[in-house]
Amino acid sequence: MKKYSPYLLFTGLALPFVGKPVHVDDANFVAMAQHARVDPWRPLDFEINWQGTSERAFDVLSNPPGIGWWLAPVAEGPVWLMHLAMLPWLWLAIWGAMALGERVAGRRLVAAVLLLGAPAAMVATTALTPDLPLLACTLAGMGGLMRSENGRADRHRWMFVLLLGMGALFRYSGVVLIALAVLWPLLNGERKRALRWGVVAALPLLALMGHDLWVHGRVHLIAMVGFQGVANTGAEVFHKFAANLATLGAGVVLPILCWARPKRAGVGLMVGAIIGVLVLVVFPGGAAPVWTVLCIAAGGAVLGGAWAPHDRVERFLFLWLLLGFGFLLALRFAATRYWLPFFAPAVLILLRHASRRCVQIAVVLTPLLGGLLAVDDWEFAHAQQRLAAQVKAFSPAPGRIAGHWGFQHHLESAGWVAFEDDIRLAPSSVLAVSAAAWPQEPEGCTRHLAQWAIANRWPGPRVHTRSGQANLHGFFIAGEPPQATFAPWGFGDDPMDTVRLVQGCETARSR
Repeated sequence: MKKYSPYLLFTGLALPFVGKPVHVDDANFVAMAQHARVDPWRPLDFEINWQGTSERAFDVLSNPPGIGWWLAPVAEGPVWLMHLAMLPWLWLAIWGAMALGERVAGRRLVAAVLLLGAPAAMVATTALTPDLPLLACTLAGMGGLMRSENGRADRHRWMFVLLLGMGALFRYSGVVLIALAVLWPLLNGERKRALRWGVVAALPLLALMGHDLWVHGRVHLIAMVGFQGVANTGAEVFHKFAANLATLGAGVVLPILCWARPKRAGVGLMVGAIIGVLVLVVFPGGAAPVWTVLCIAAGGAVLGGAWAPHDRVERFLFLWLLLGFGFLLALRFAATRYWLPFFAPAVLILLRHASRRCVQIAVVLTPLLGGLLAVDDWEFAHAQQRLAAQVKAFSPAPGRIAGHWGFQHHLESAGWVAFEDDIRLAPSSVLAVSAAAWPQEPEGCTRHLAQWAIANRWPGPRVHTRSGQANLHGFFIAGEPPQATFAPWGFGDDPMDTVRLVQGCETARSR
């Protein structure tokens, strides 16, 4: 019974969230799934407004269509059915976490709790995004790949290599996982096996690229390299570096196990604190400078604690961590969930050296924080749903929407249309503007009609707060001006979201 306890624990934690409304980037992937249900051969061949301008999804959604295909059979059903459809990925991730924990640290149950209970993993478990399938392919693929190298298990490891490569069907960060399938046998001096495994791991991505060429005439992955590679000035790279360091230490691996190696962790903590102070100089303003520095310092402590690997297993794990960090710096922005295919090495290295007391503390605090943030994200999702309902009640005739995420999804489902950047709002048109979901402003004047806000009733940590200068889902918060953030969570008393309804002004030309 004990070996099934992680399955019971995390399934029990996930089930209360099956009614969670479409939220944040869920909206992208639900739209993709709904289109894939109609045209499975062209899941990215539909229009979406996600940056203020309606464009073909192939050109602006920087993810492969795996999650769209997976959710397509249930995409027109109730939201709870879509959430239930994600549970097999949770179970696969649990198996992989236990396999990795047993192979690397001899602690299968503890590894499952720390990997699946990480805040970003807990929130991903309640989402309809590619993150949970990617995490499952990563953990299960690596767990099978790194198993004992003898007997029947060794002869069938190619299946786990293929599973690892399937991660690239859900997010293109899976490309790094293909490299890891080559790196592990290379570190063991097995060049022929490295070549074979590299080919097997690349098969899903190669098949997807062939599909893209056949259907679209170009490869989506290559198109997205240009789409993502646009934030590479010195300040932008520094922002991504500091934000990813903060999310490592506060969003996926809490700075608890790292103190099993106090000297390395202490040096990392000090370096992280220095980086945090530099952040306050380069990005002045905000309401939570101390918290920002603490989160960045925590990431430095985690990275420092994992430094200087002892053997080939730890060398491989550390290279996995560094390759992931490098990939994250190449993206156009940072989000805590982007760590999911790359954070396991930090947990596993530290778990090998941690004392029983440190492990006990981490096993309690990690899923506790993850659960609290999942609750707040659930509240945030419901807040945007309620605001959309209030807008529809005030203005039954469909209008325009400014601001995406779940807010856009709920209004589009009622016939509202996303607003296009840099156009004038017609006098007869109304526009609903969400403050939290990165709105775009209309040209010309508007007349205020109504405003609604959902107050924060949650006393715990928050995944999105302007006053607390924290955002789990990105590294900016909407506003005038937009606020740069680094911490993945924080504390704040600002509303969950505020929506205002405006109408276009009548001008002399329109008269």
